[in-house]
Amino acid sequence: MAVEPVSSVEEFRRVSPFRRAWVLFWAYVRITSLVIGGGYAIIAAAQDEFVRRRKWLTEDDVLEMITITQTVPGILATNSAIYVGWRIGGYAGAFAAMVGSILPSLVIIVLIAAGISSIQSTIDTPAVQGAFKGIIGCIVGMVIVTALKMRRKAVVNLFGWIVALGCFLGLTVFKVGPAWLIVCAIAAGLAKVTADRIIVRCRAKREEER
Repeated sequence: MAVEPVSSVEEFRRVSPFRRAWVLFWAYVRITSLVIGGGYAIIAAAQDEFVRRRKWLTEDDVLEMITITQTVPGILATNSAIYVGWRIGGYAGAFAAMVGSILPSLVIIVLIAAGISSIQSTIDTPAVQGAFKGIIGCIVGMVIVTALKMRRKAVVNLFGWIVALGCFLGLTVFKVGPAWLIVCAIAAGLAKVTADRIIVRCRAKREEER
């Protein structure tokens, strides 16, 4: 089924729900069929598709997506597809993007599982192993680019750097679980917002007393 290009997200939201769902489904089928490397690699590909090429999302939307999908249970790639689909196409878009993100992986895994014994010798050849090493290096580069783009939006002051450094040290040096790091980061953010409000109120009160 051919889909005519849509110039803006506002125009896209005015088309029929079926067409929105089809566009999102097919976009994620293409992404998950061609991108190797798991959740972060798929997020980088989705960012290129929906932020840079189609301009239906912004960098802030991607940052919000990563924040939300990292703090809820589930597979990162699927959670991010649900978020993107919902932001662009509503509930139907969320469902379509979710199915599109799952279907190619499901088919590929079933095919590999069915024929793993017959292709094991091929997988162990130096050429295939070398290809896998190249793919891994490419994935690391894509993840680094995504992280750097997030850093420009998220880590913009001293507080952000302190939290980022604390989480980095907690994960690499002290081996703290990611869930606990997220909880501590949330607590730190709440404490900062509360402290900022108290400071603003105190300053306002001093101004009134003068």
